[in-house]
Amino acid sequence: MAFLWFLSALLAIVVFAVVVNRLTGTKAQYLEGLQLQAGEQELWRDTEADFAVVPRMGRAALTTYPRLRRHTVLWTNRRVVISQKALGSAKHMITHQVYFGLETGSPAAADEAFGGFYGRGFQTIAAVGHTFGEVNGKACARIRPTAASGSKLNLDEALIFSDKLDELRRRLG
Repeated sequence: MAFLWFLSALLAIVVFAVVVNRLTGTKAQYLEGLQLQAGEQELWRDTEADFAVVPRMGRAALTTYPRLRRHTVLWTNRRVVISQKALGSAKHMITHQVYFGLETGSPAAADEAFGGFYGRGFQTIAAVGHTFGEVNGKACARIRPTAASGSKLNLDEALIFSDKLDELRRRLG
């Protein structure tokens, strides 16, 4: 009997998610279908990277970041697109998009609740810059969000772990 209750709860969660996605118009966006904007150029791509966000509040006292090589990171001259393989699919679903110090201001999605997740399917982070460093002995790129984006998303920083960071450092100059 408990198993039937469990299955019913799972079904209710799936039905709820489908209804919310239909109401908000949220659709999955895939890296394979991503169109670069006019004047945008791909600078670096790593298909075996890892991405992690460090929360501002409520973070663990000790955190480790395993290198599972689950993310694909695309760094262009305008933004960073982070994607992850969808369960049971060969396509890479976009999970995050990072824009750095735009002269025209941050994209509208970065100003929405949850970084525009509802209605777009991924979070948009407005960032002030990035540095290269180490976390727990692992080389990474550290992305600092703007104060507004960080407070809306409870985000202290975002981390990109990769074995190809030297190549990224050279490409960014």
